[in-house]
Amino acid sequence: MATVNSISAVVPFLVAKVAQAQGADPEPLLRGSGIDSDQPPPIEAHLDAEKYFDMWRRAVAIFGAAFPFDVARAVTLEDHEVFGFLALSCHTLGQAYEKAAAYRALYCVGARWEVDLTAEATRLIWYSWPGDANDPGYQAANEFSGADMANAIRRLGANAPMPREVRTPAPLDTAFYGVAPVKGPLYELVYAAGLVDQPISTFNAKLRDYFDTTCKQLVAALPVNDTMTAQLRKALIGSMDGGDVSMEAIAKQLATSSRTLQRRLAEESTTYNDVLGEVRIEFAKRYLSRGTMSASEVAYLVGFTEPPAFFKAFKRWTGMTPREFTTSLRVG
Repeated sequence: MATVNSISAVVPFLVAKVAQAQGADPEPLLRGSGIDSDQPPPIEAHLDAEKYFDMWRRAVAIFGAAFPFDVARAVTLEDHEVFGFLALSCHTLGQAYEKAAAYRALYCVGARWEVDLTAEATRLIWYSWPGDANDPGYQAANEFSGADMANAIRRLGANAPMPREVRTPAPLDTAFYGVAPVKGPLYELVYAAGLVDQPISTFNAKLRDYFDTTCKQLVAALPVNDTMTAQLRKALIGSMDGGDVSMEAIAKQLATSSRTLQRRLAEESTTYNDVLGEVRIEFAKRYLSRGTMSASEVAYLVGFTEPPAFFKAFKRWTGMTPREFTTSLRVG
């Protein structure tokens, strides 16, 4: 069952299996997750993101910060069953990405990869779940996401493509990517232009259509998340184009009062400003990373009437000014 921020339960199950292969007891890693170390969970089963970070926190305490790369090397697309088989049977890497994006809810909720295409390069940017950037568990979860994506591209692409640049908030000294990662505000893989057109050697149209239908059915069967936090996030995301993000306006969209909205959010251990801040920073980074809008334009899109207020908030969120953030995406 998917929650507001979550990951497919298959992923922590596989992490525990790799840990077991390296001599660790998988049970402590999965403590509190409800996942059976001896029984693969169904693909539609999900684990709350905070519990996922906690599992990684325990794993890196045992094996060290490079353990996410060990897991990425060991995990295959086939381990993700129909979700992975769909990617394997697609015609091109671009089609595999489109299918994965369409059925993302099977894999994770609250985080995603986005592709930015230019004449010079293909950039894949990881927009993670909200979390503490200094938390070893959060860092490890994101390092795995980057390594797992790079590994999937290498295995899918007929020419085993490797990134020419890798950026992470906390780069590790590793040969995993074939290029030394550099520090950047987001997890980013940069490939040569034309990556999305690269053919997949295991392409099979009949299998692609079969797994496409299966994934569509699985997504349709996922329970609707009706928490107020989820509803609020959805409404705010729809307003991140210069819309009114005041509590009164959003409460009206949700057919409730501001007071009731505040009470429901408090019951879910959050506040309106907390959720608004998370969505604003996510979209501010997204817009700025495109490199096509000024910081003042981004300020308007994410609901600030005065650019200086946005600049101050962005500095508080990221430790950088919008200009420093944009520069860090382009310069190592």
